Amino acid sequence: MILVFGKNGQVATALQEVLPNALFLDSKEADFLFPDKIATLLDEKKPQIIINASAYTAVDKAEDERETSLTINAKTPGVIAHWCKQNNCTLLHYSTDYVFRGDGDRPWLENDPTSPVNWYGETKLQGEKEILASGCNAYIFRISWVYSPWGNNFPKTILRLAKEREQLSVVNDQWGAPTDARDVARVSAKLVKNLESKLPCPEPGIYHLRFEEYQTWHQFASNIVEKARAAGENLKVKEIRPVTSSEFPTKAKRPGNSRLGSKYPQGLFE
Repeated sequence: MILVFGKNGQVATALQEVLPNALFLDSKEADFLFPDKIATLLDEKKPQIIINASAYTAVDKAEDERETSLTINAKTPGVIAHWCKQNNCTLLHYSTDYVFRGDGDRPWLENDPTSPVNWYGETKLQGEKEILASGCNAYIFRISWVYSPWGNNFPKTILRLAKEREQLSVVNDQWGAPTDARDVARVSAKLVKNLESKLPCPEPGIYHLRFEEYQTWHQFASNIVEKARAAGENLKVKEIRPVTSSEFPTKAKRPGNSRLGSKYPQGLFE
């Protein structure tokens, strides 16, 4: 049995399309604030494969809710990983570009030194460490700038504002690669199905997933507006103004370079 945590998130919603027979649990059914209860739930369900798509992702709010975000992003995934080790279960876990310090302009590889610049990134890094320390059969996929037709995300926000305002200001000094949750789900489902069928799979470990070109948030926003107009959307916006991060301060510092590269061949999980 495949068990997926984080049912209502963007990646898990996409997974429901490609893994229809998996058991999906939301935060009410599996509250990550209570690690012991998650362990008990796993004893009851006895899955063979676990996909952890649950996470605390409010980057700015995490600066204040430190213990809550640490429990959800690190402590509970650690408990899940130890359960997997004890029960011969494979774990697929999603992490983030925010584990890196975000300087320079070279894409980050899987074995590059980590050094988060905000608490959210620190909690996700601690989650990775907990999982790896457990010794369980774990795949950790680092992804960045996730979007989808569901939930709250950058494209939806830009389109809403583009219908309300004539001018938008978007940062143009933070680089990364947008990631469609459906691409993550497709690759994840392929791995899971190969594991179930005992087909050859890459070795467990940390992997970076990237499907689109590197760009800034400003370029991403401009592309969103251009495509929406081409599709016939009635938009009010006339200008998307590029600004620096210093002009758009946030409670949590953002990395300037979130480009994820990989030391592995492209399409390894395709």
